[in-house]
Amino acid sequence: MAKVKAAEVIVYATPIYYYEMCGQMKTLLDRLNPLYSTDYSFRDIYMIATAAENDESTFEKAYNGLQGWVDCFEKASLKGMVGGGGIDAANTAADHVDAMKKAYELGKEL
Repeated sequence: MAKVKAAEVIVYATPIYYYEMCGQMKTLLDRLNPLYSTDYSFRDIYMIATAAENDESTFEKAYNGLQGWVDCFEKASLKGMVGGGGIDAANTAADHVDAMKKAYELGKEL
């Protein structure tokens, strides 16, 4: 928790299951609740997500769920997301050049 509190930028990553972030990510967000009343450093929040479906709307609920968390931290803002659709098996993201390039470009900008 101390590393999250001290971070200037946070990039969350999650697979999309049933059009939502995975349970582990939701649990992480819930467990970070004690940061709400502290002098946290993070300002910019990003999401990287993968899903079996290619439709851009596949990522909306997960993004909105993260937005709800970010809304509780008035000094922070959700800056963007990289979504990799068509990724339906472990260790196949590297085969999706467009998504990998978007993630790389996001990383360069941080």
